[in-house]
Amino acid sequence: MAINMEHQDFKTTQNIKDLLKDIGEASSLFYLYYYFNCKGWSIYKNYDEKGYDILLLNNNDGRKIKLEVKTRQRIISSSKNKNKVTHFTLTEIEKQNADFLIAYWFEYNYFFIVPTNNLMETKSNENKLYKFIVSLNKSNEPNPESMKYKDKWNIITEKGT
Repeated sequence: MAINMEHQDFKTTQNIKDLLKDIGEASSLFYLYYYFNCKGWSIYKNYDEKGYDILLLNNNDGRKIKLEVKTRQRIISSSKNKNKVTHFTLTEIEKQNADFLIAYWFEYNYFFIVPTNNLMETKSNENKLYKFIVSLNKSNEPNPESMKYKDKWNIITEKGT
């Protein structure tokens, strides 16, 4: 499926935001199934607890890995830097509860697997927020700092073994 990279200058509706969230989480679940299949782990979508979207549970010893998924796009955007920079932001509750951020940049199909301890702390009003920021060069490749997390699903595997 080709994505039309011509950008529209307006905000996304809540329905589209919800759809992107579902796409990001479902895509992450698929990749996690691929990487963790037959390795003694079960994968669950979290419907009950706060602060994360996906739970990996080790069937042998009960270890848990909690993942928060954030999906961003710049196809429809009111941002001035719409196709070159995007922010993946976690709340303090998400940062405290999740072990990893899975940051999915939709139109480029880029996944970044970032330990939550490696996120940059910022503030909005009096609230602490935690960010992972990706910028693209002229060839649409992520900046070097982001590249060390691009498609690094093995980071989760290393924590889980």
